[in-house]
Amino acid sequence: MNKYSLRQHLAQELGPHLSTFKATSFDDANDVHLCSDETTGEVYDFDAYVRGLGADPIPASPDAIHAGGKDFYFVEFKNQRSADIDKTQLQRKFKAGTEILKKLLQDFSARDCRYHFCVVMKNQPRARYMDFGHIERNVVRFGLDELNQKLGGFYDHVVTESLDFYIDQFKKLQCA
Repeated sequence: MNKYSLRQHLAQELGPHLSTFKATSFDDANDVHLCSDETTGEVYDFDAYVRGLGADPIPASPDAIHAGGKDFYFVEFKNQRSADIDKTQLQRKFKAGTEILKKLLQDFSARDCRYHFCVVMKNQPRARYMDFGHIERNVVRFGLDELNQKLGGFYDHVVTESLDFYIDQFKKLQCA
């Protein structure tokens, strides 16, 4: 195995947990998938990986990992409006998931790899009159940028946006 290839490293470590964005975005409480993409490759079910580690209790962790070229995406799906997301729970997932991820990558020697933590939220309803969404979008970060810096700045980017943002930014993403 090439210790500089993120894709090879993840395939070796997470191979049994190969999945799709559709499967990893499933909200069992509401019986709905936030994302319908089944075509994007190299998506791994991080929750399944964490359950397989055998920790008791099972630590909170993000839903999926995706390796794309030199970019690594750690993804948490939230089938909620931003105002309804529990900030404390999201920060616990961020912290515990990052610790597990660092252990997973400890034998990997990344070169020019960019790490992204993404929170994908339910699309927000469009305003009928005055749209204050642009103000909300600039504020909503759930304290993850600060937590990332406090934990050593592991992630190059922390992105907390609605599903529409990701569809617009990543043209290959087949979410509808």
